[in-house]
Amino acid sequence: MMMKRLSFLLIAVSLLAASCEKKESPISLPEKGSAAIDRVDMGEDYHDQVFYDFEKGYPVYQSAINSWDLAFEASPTGFHIFMNGGKDVWVYNTHQTDILGVLEPPKIKNNEWQFDSPSGLPDSTAIGNWQQGRRAGSNVFIVKMNPAHFKDTFKKIVLTSASTTEYRMTYADLRSGMVKSIVIPKEDKYNFAYFSFDEGGKIVYPEPPKDSWDIVFTRYRHVYYHLNNFPYIVSGALLNPFKTTAYCDSTTGYEAVTITQAATAKFSNARDEIGFEWKFYDIPSGKYTVDKKKTYVVNNRKGQFWKVRFLDFYNSNGVKGSPSFEYERLH
Repeated sequence: MMMKRLSFLLIAVSLLAASCEKKESPISLPEKGSAAIDRVDMGEDYHDQVFYDFEKGYPVYQSAINSWDLAFEASPTGFHIFMNGGKDVWVYNTHQTDILGVLEPPKIKNNEWQFDSPSGLPDSTAIGNWQQGRRAGSNVFIVKMNPAHFKDTFKKIVLTSASTTEYRMTYADLRSGMVKSIVIPKEDKYNFAYFSFDEGGKIVYPEPPKDSWDIVFTRYRHVYYHLNNFPYIVSGALLNPFKTTAYCDSTTGYEAVTITQAATAKFSNARDEIGFEWKFYDIPSGKYTVDKKKTYVVNNRKGQFWKVRFLDFYNSNGVKGSPSFEYERLH
């Protein structure tokens, strides 16, 4: 009931009240000057994630956000595991080690299911350091799926090992005694190795190589910490976790932001530093409005500085889910 009341409150204050939306004529884009202008299309329900490279000036990869469930850190020393918040995946640590003995969902409240921080930082995952303090074996984690995306709501997994080259995991339907095992190879040219429970469990590749993109437009889970840690699915832009940082300037103005300012600014490696709050839902107009006072400066994997300002959230037909933005490299 608490979650329902908070959800109603959130919608009432119109942070993301999509059910009230209506099609509107798109905002006219400014003529192209020294900055490049582009638009990407995630789809009206944000079903696609779009990976963008500023230097190339176009999306380098696009995939369905619902194509994966778990992401495994792919560096040789990596062991952190992330959930697909944009697909509404949750997890619960049973603190049991016998996967065959776990057959029922935990008797917990909705807000006791665990989720990753929207920052995307390795030290803020729900699964955490699953290798620490192991005795007889790894704990059994129950993974809860959104039934709208996956009919069998509950899965169970045991993370067996992580080496410099691979992960090993066993998994099953929650009420099943038929356990499967899978080896998930690490490929260091990617940020993550991805796993999907679809088709009985498989490795998938929803992301391009880590040295080929700067930001990804996607659906993800945000947390309203001032509303009792209320999680909510939003759409926005996340940073490439590979050597990419950013900061937001809401006072200087896009045209006036310079390399001199960027050189002394405090950059963040939180993946949601750009996030979704460059837009807000406006009840009178029944649509999203972009805050053009916000300029984001991105320091990418190549050490390049790029400033970005969002212009619109609608395509030429007035359909949401198509962010347009201007950007240019700072010299």
